[in-house]
Amino acid sequence: MNINQVREQLHLLIDEVDDLYVLNGLYRNLLADKRQREAYEREQAEKVTRKKEKR
Repeated sequence: MNINQVREQLHLLIDEVDDLYVLNGLYRNLLADKRQREAYEREQAEKVTRKKEKR
């Protein structure tokens, strides 16, 4: 392998690592959004339950 081939392989690996970081960040954002949505839905369900209990 000559230096140009090594350089090209290195750039390809760096691109793959960058892609993994981006995908990991997107995954973490999706998980955080899901947790927030579930927490909001639980709060709303609890409000409905409390209103029904007061009646």
